[in-house]
Amino acid sequence: MAFAWIGALLLGALVPTVIVSLPFWSAEALVVILAFSLAHALVLGLPIALVYRAKRWQWPGLAVATGFLIGAVPIGVFTWPVRNEPRSTSWANGVLVSVDGIPTLAGWLDFLRILGVFGGLGAAGALAFWLTLRWAGALDDASSE
Repeated sequence: MAFAWIGALLLGALVPTVIVSLPFWSAEALVVILAFSLAHALVLGLPIALVYRAKRWQWPGLAVATGFLIGAVPIGVFTWPVRNEPRSTSWANGVLVSVDGIPTLAGWLDFLRILGVFGGLGAAGALAFWLTLRWAGALDDASSE
């Protein structure tokens, strides 16, 4: 069963890595993105998966929703658009995104888009993780213990 969890963790990190690195089509990008994705899976995903296993929570929807949060929350913390910088105005692609450090509607929508992209990557990784465990029968073992 340990091999199932190791495989699930690796595939859970590999799926978002492949999605993100396809446009770059380089081994260097693949390695860098895999390092970030694997760190996310190990530091955030694995502890939560172990809690879910202990509680015998095995629903794929819960795994996907949690994966979305694991992908979205860290980037949301680092890209939070509200800045305490008076007299600072920001533009992105010719669109006003903040005035006096306060995001405009366009700024909030851009922030939500970023959360959606990273959350989607987390959800894809979580689904791969869950499907690997299901396919390997590791989820069945958890329910019979």
